[in-house]
Amino acid sequence: MARPNPRPVADRLRQQAALDGWTPWQLAHQITTECGISRLQAYRLAQGWTLDAAVTAYAAVRGRLTVQQLSAWENGSTRPGEGHLDGLCQLYETRPDRLGFATDYTPGTTPDAPVRPTRATPPPDDAPASREETAERRTLLRTLLTGAGLHLSAPALNALADVRETMAETLNETLSEMTMEQWERSAVEYGHAYQMSPPGQLLAESVLDFVEVQQLLARRQAADYRTRLCHVAAQLAGTAGMALVALGEQREARSWFRCAQLAAEETGDRALRAWLLAREAVIPFYFGSPQAAADLAERARLVAGNTACATAAWAPALEARSLARLGRADDARQAMQIAERAFARLGADQKSDTAYGYTERQMRWHIGSMHTVLGDTRRAQAALDEALTMYAPIEHLDRALIALDQTAGLIHVGEVATAAQVAVQTLEMLPAEHRTGIVVSRAREVAAAIPARAVRMPAVRDLREAIAASVPALPA
Repeated sequence: MARPNPRPVADRLRQQAALDGWTPWQLAHQITTECGISRLQAYRLAQGWTLDAAVTAYAAVRGRLTVQQLSAWENGSTRPGEGHLDGLCQLYETRPDRLGFATDYTPGTTPDAPVRPTRATPPPDDAPASREETAERRTLLRTLLTGAGLHLSAPALNALADVRETMAETLNETLSEMTMEQWERSAVEYGHAYQMSPPGQLLAESVLDFVEVQQLLARRQAADYRTRLCHVAAQLAGTAGMALVALGEQREARSWFRCAQLAAEETGDRALRAWLLAREAVIPFYFGSPQAAADLAERARLVAGNTACATAAWAPALEARSLARLGRADDARQAMQIAERAFARLGADQKSDTAYGYTERQMRWHIGSMHTVLGDTRRAQAALDEALTMYAPIEHLDRALIALDQTAGLIHVGEVATAAQVAVQTLEMLPAEHRTGIVVSRAREVAAAIPARAVRMPAVRDLREAIAASVPALPA
């Protein structure tokens, strides 16, 4: 049997609580009982708060909290730390056990004793309020308000707040421009966080937001808002795919990129579709299939076409690197020339956008990466050195991949020991949560390129051990 929609049930129970004088704990417990939701969520609904309202109220008590964090605690996917749990207890003026994060072992207490509501079970989610229910609500309001005299009682004030908030929620069933813009900013912020946030965290947060956007798309929306929501959904699914690539989860990453493509097709945005194809091409590029990478990158370039977008430069650069790995030197150089010409046409905003643009540092890195494979070590090292200077120390992923490209160049000129030492240092300096599948895969490629005559060198042995030590950090 389907669970009732918790919000209308909570609205009804709040009015009942105001009439019968329930405590906040009794109200929250009854919401949990009737709706089958967590105690933490029940306490929020007992206040009549949305997630946004609860986060705002929390900020006044304890400090910063995101909607994603609170939602994850409420649905049980994560648990608040000690500091946040104390803040939640302050916010709801209750104890940890009543929020569902501890157990009360006091003898003789029955904290879970059910409240006995005087009203019947709520109607199904989509059923309109009956005439009897509406009349009962009107009578309740009239009694509370006309009998208040000069001072409104707490139950009367609560009833007024319920009426007002119900109307606000009704009006908010469709998106406001402000909410739409917040979703668009959120999608861009995830793109910026890619270099710095641990991939596991980025995946969790982007997917939580994706679920909310999915729910918004399931409602009736204005055509313009639906298109914009599809754009946000494509970006969030693309971000999830990027995080999965970093984690080494190739199959699931492909599925998320294809999901993103479905959303992108609803928007008619060629630049977005091209960006997603280029992102998907990264999977075979780093996981052993340069031909598949070249094919996907070519598709991305063709989809971008003459559109003035970042992927018009990024896709041929990725294609060039893939062709270099296939030994097609002339084709690789030609593709990189296409990339450089397209890059020169990009506007300043696209060259500075680290989320969905194509930056100077990426261009330098990709040129250096191609020259490394083609054996032009001097040009390669110059470009890679220049690229590294443009990254902040906390931008872990690209810095690690650039450093590993440098070690490949060192191996090419015979400096095997130095290359192995740099590779080891790169792995060991990465925070454990960033020592992920894509980095370890590239480190393995570096180790595999070491000549057989050098495999017994101590530095090479250290590299193999560093790679082996990094593997447990990967998801099982």
